[in-house]
Parts: sequence; C-alpha cells; structure tokens
Amino acid sequence: MSKRGFFISFEGGEGGGKSTQIKRLKAVFKRNRIPFLVTLEPGGTPIGRKIRELLLNPKNKRLSIRAELYLYEADRAQHVDEVIEPALNAGKVVITDRYADSSSVYQGVCRGLGVPWTETLNDFATQGLYPDLVIVWMFLKR
Repeated sequence: MSKRGFFISFEGGEGGGKSTQIKRLKAVFKRNRIPFLVTLEPGGTPIGRKIRELLLNPKNKRLSIRAELYLYEADRAQHVDEVIEPALNAGKVVITDRYADSSSVYQGVCRGLGVPWTETLNDFATQGLYPDLVIVWMFLKR
C-alpha cells in the first residue's frame, strides 16, 4: 500500500503569479522525481470544463450569485472525486490552482453570501478534504 500524497492549494487574485509559482514548484518536483499532479478549479475534470464555460462566459451576466456558488461547488465535488482523491490515494502531491478558499472569499465575502454558509457548502462538496498546505500568492505592483 502506498503512502497518502500531499495536497497543496494556491490561492490569490487574478494575474497575481499563481501559475508562475506552480510552474516553479512543478519543476522542483520533476527534478527530484516526486510524483505530482497539477490541476485547477474550476475545470479540472471534463464535467468541470463544461461548468467553467458556464461560469466564465460573459453572456451569462444574469447568473444568480447562489447559482454561481452551486456551480463552483459542483465543480469542486467532481474534482475531489475524480482527480484529487485518487491522486492522493496513489501517493502523489496534488497542486491545485484554487480550491475551497476561493469560494469563501469570492462568493462568501465579495458576493455577500456569507462565509459560514459558503464553508458549509465547501465541506459538503469536498467531503471534508482540505489541503495540507494553502499558499496565498499575491504580487503587488508598485
């Protein structure tokens, strides 16, 4: 039986450098022959890619903020079941570009749905699976 993997989430604003840092970490794991998987939310699964299209389509201006949150949570549930949990069970390091903390901030705080409610939905969608390490990356231009 293999050892359980390690789960890392990168969080932060758009264009802040998360992808760059993930690439750097990926290179370190490759160089050291550490098994890993890089994924993202929304869109880390085939179903998730369809959800991502809905969420990011500028034509969907009237998408309810509650519906928006439910779509993110649906993506997350599929992501956990199809990608994250199997990779962790295979002993891999899983690196994700965004996870539950993004919903807590964007929908819970910024959209005003409330952090407690958002975290309740996060718990349900993830079945309690949270990263071992969350890296909040923000690059501030001066």
